[in-house]
Amino acid sequence: MPAISTIQLQLLQNVKRILTRHAYIIPYTRSYIKFLMSQWQNKSSPIDNSEQYDLVFVVLDLAKGWILEAICREIATYFPGKYCFHYSESSLPSSQAYFFAHYSFLPICLKLNPSIWGSKRLVWHTHPRSDLGISDDELIYALNKASKVICMCSQFARLLISQGVNSQKVTYVLGAADPEIFQPHQRENGTVGFCTAFYYRKEPERIFNIIKMMPHRKFILLGKGWEDYQKFPEMKAFPNFSYLEAPYSDYPKYYALMDVFVSPAKLEGGPIPLVEAMMCNVVPVASKTGFAPDLIIHGKNGFLFDVDSSAEEICQLIDKAFEVKTDVRKTVEHLNWNYLSLEIQKFLK
Repeated sequence: MPAISTIQLQLLQNVKRILTRHAYIIPYTRSYIKFLMSQWQNKSSPIDNSEQYDLVFVVLDLAKGWILEAICREIATYFPGKYCFHYSESSLPSSQAYFFAHYSFLPICLKLNPSIWGSKRLVWHTHPRSDLGISDDELIYALNKASKVICMCSQFARLLISQGVNSQKVTYVLGAADPEIFQPHQRENGTVGFCTAFYYRKEPERIFNIIKMMPHRKFILLGKGWEDYQKFPEMKAFPNFSYLEAPYSDYPKYYALMDVFVSPAKLEGGPIPLVEAMMCNVVPVASKTGFAPDLIIHGKNGFLFDVDSSAEEICQLIDKAFEVKTDVRKTVEHLNWNYLSLEIQKFLK
C-alpha cells in the first residue's frame, strides 16, 4: 500500500472533522468533493496570494460550517472557473471576483484588502440583522460599493433599496434544493411538519401553541437544540407530537411523512426547508417573510399568513391545507442548485 502524503493525511483529517461536527453538509456531496479536488490541485494551505482565481468565496466564522457555506459549495459545484474558499477577513487572494457569503463580511474586507476594489464583488444578503456591530450608514455605504447585492427574496431587495442601496446594484435569487434528493410523494399520511433548529426568532411559542391546539393532527419537528426550550418537556409529552434530531441526509424520508409543512418564523431569509418540503409535494403554510411570498400563491399551492397572525389563524390554514389538490412540486422544481449557480454567474460577466 503506497504511503499517504502529508497533504493527503491532512485532507482525510479535515473530512473526518467536518463530517463529525457538521453532519448536515453530507448531502452536498458533489460540491464537497469538488472542493477537495480544488484543494488538492492548488496544494496551497494557507492560500498562496500569488495565484490568480476567477472567484473567491469569502466565508468567515459567522458562516463556516453553516448553511451559508453549504450554499457557496453548491454554487461552486456548477462554476467552471478556478475558485477557492477563504476563511479570513484579511489577505484575500487575488481574484477576478469575490462572493461574500454574508453581507456583514463586506465592510471589514473592503477596509483590509484595498486590492479587491478593482474586482467584482458579489454579496449574499439573507435577512436584516441588528446584532452585527455595524452601523446602518456604514453597511449601506459598503453595499453601494458592491458590484451586486443578491438577496434571497424580493421583499428584502425592496427593503435595501428603500434604505438607500442603489437599485441598480440590488437583485434577488430564490433559494434552491436538490430535486434528485427531495422526491415527491402522495399526500396521504396526515402529518404536519416543522423543520428548524431552536432559535427564538423561529417562534417556538407559536409552534408549541399550534401543536397544543390541534390534537386531531399529528406533528413532527425536525431540528436540533430544542432541549433548550423551556417548554420542551411539556411539548415532548404531547401525544400527537414527535421530535426528530436526524442527520440531514435523512430529511427526505421525514418530508415524505408530511402532508403539510409549517414555516412560522417572523424573520427568515429563506427558509431553505420550505423549498425542500415543497419539492417533496408538501403543502406549505408559511409566514410572509423570506421567499415564502415569492413561492406561494395563497390558496393555490399553499397558504400565507401575516407574521403577527395568531396561532388560531394558522391552525385554520393548516386544516385548509389538507384540502389542496395542487401538485406543489411542479411549482418549485425549477429551483435547483444548478439554476441558482447559473443565476449568480450571470453577475460575473
